[in-house]
Amino acid sequence: MSSELADWKRAFRPCLFPALAVLVLGVISFLFFGMAKGIRLPYDPAKLNTIQLRIDKVTSCEGRARIRGWWQSFPVPCVYSGNYPYMVFKFHDATGNVRYTEGERVEFMVREDEAQLTDSEIALQYNMAIPIRVYGVRRDGETLVDPVKVHDWNLSRKVQRNMVGWISLALAAWAAVITFRRARKILNEEMW
Repeated sequence: MSSELADWKRAFRPCLFPALAVLVLGVISFLFFGMAKGIRLPYDPAKLNTIQLRIDKVTSCEGRARIRGWWQSFPVPCVYSGNYPYMVFKFHDATGNVRYTEGERVEFMVREDEAQLTDSEIALQYNMAIPIRVYGVRRDGETLVDPVKVHDWNLSRKVQRNMVGWISLALAAWAAVITFRRARKILNEEMW
């Protein structure tokens, strides 16, 4: 019985490498598709509104994000302004790397329009400042964070990850075909 098993193992040895390739390329494909899914695209830069304000207070707020599948909290910079007293401006990614000082005048690119930023109904009802995400920053006419560049960079990363996922999936399918053909050939030879 053990010699028969050794004969079968020896016979199927040519199938081992392509079968391992199927497994490895499948895992690579799964990981890269997951990475592509995890890359969030910022809001469409063409639909952002530019607002000018004076920074009255710089502080840090709690931010939450899904990092490697787990929700984690971390500090993010926040800005309060007297121009919009019921709002708190939060910064993530590239906008979080810019230094903000109290008293300076800046331009923020945000999704909300002027009417939404001055509406105090929700803030007063829940007794809290409404968080507004900042996608771009300009100071003294100089663009510090360009939302178009950030959007394009994230989009290219997402496309690259998806492309690697599809290529590895195609290679895994090709290796599966090779494995299947070799196994069928071995079984046909062994049966006769």
